[in-house]
Amino acid sequence: MPELKLQFDVKETSKVTLEKKIKRGKESWGFIYFVFGILLALSLFLISIPPISWSYKVIIFIVVLLLLIYLCLFSTWFQNKLIGLKIKLEETWRKI
Repeated sequence: MPELKLQFDVKETSKVTLEKKIKRGKESWGFIYFVFGILLALSLFLISIPPISWSYKVIIFIVVLLLLIYLCLFSTWFQNKLIGLKIKLEETWRKI
């Protein structure tokens, strides 16, 4: 549910600040965690296939893990794309 915050600051010059925050529900976070788990498992599977040293595989996995943590848990743009995908999938299943 979007939460709007309006702040007035009256000094020598008048300034109005508008801030928008989105609170995600349990269902949205559940879907984001689900996608995070699927992407993590898929990346682990793909990293294990090439015949390279296990130390390189660990380094690659740590980089991929950090990237997925950033995308799924901290990037609001990516979270919005995931929620958009969820809504699109739900609408598709309702039509069937």
